[in-house]
Amino acid sequence: MIIICGAGSKLAKNSIEYLSKRHELVTISRFAKYSGSNITNYNLKDYSELPLVLKALKAKDYVWINFAGHFNNDLLVNTTKENLDIDQDINFSINFQAAKFLIPSMIKHKFGRFIFISSSRALVGDVGMFSYTLGKKANLTLQEQIVMEYSRFGITANTLSLGFYDTKLWQILDDKLKNKLLKRVPTQKLSDPSCIAPAIELMINHPTINNSIFKLDDGYR
Repeated sequence: MIIICGAGSKLAKNSIEYLSKRHELVTISRFAKYSGSNITNYNLKDYSELPLVLKALKAKDYVWINFAGHFNNDLLVNTTKENLDIDQDINFSINFQAAKFLIPSMIKHKFGRFIFISSSRALVGDVGMFSYTLGKKANLTLQEQIVMEYSRFGITANTLSLGFYDTKLWQILDDKLKNKLLKRVPTQKLSDPSCIAPAIELMINHPTINNSIFKLDDGYR
């Protein structure tokens, strides 16, 4: 069973369409709903309800993927505690909650996959990205901890480091910044979202891909 959190994002939608043809899917979001015999939808008022959904699931093989993301574009000194907490809740705490609830079942059934979604820009850091980068890098610590403590039970954890796609996070940027960022990409264009799902499939099927940062960013520098 593949659990896709943040199912309302454009990138999640493309992956859901691909993966639902091959796997049983559970989608979790605040508004998105997908049709298909292999898809079960959960719509939440907010992600504080996530533990209730995870408790209700019954499966032997779990794959966790979180496409949910939140970005506050503020300089460090302008970052408020409120905005910092929002970014951490969505970018990191959701993954932490999922790990706590799913790992016991993964241990029992000797299988589990955690696939965290980040971006190459977040992992490098940039102006105005303090709170966003903080959460994404915290996921790397969570990934390493899962690998060290639970790999012996057939559980892997990896990160997909994405480039620039036509998403809400991209659309909120002004044109000047967009042009500046695309100059850091050798192709100088947005990435193709259809490449994400095959990479997810690879991580699911190969247990030796573990504790990796898998870059899908068209060579972002």
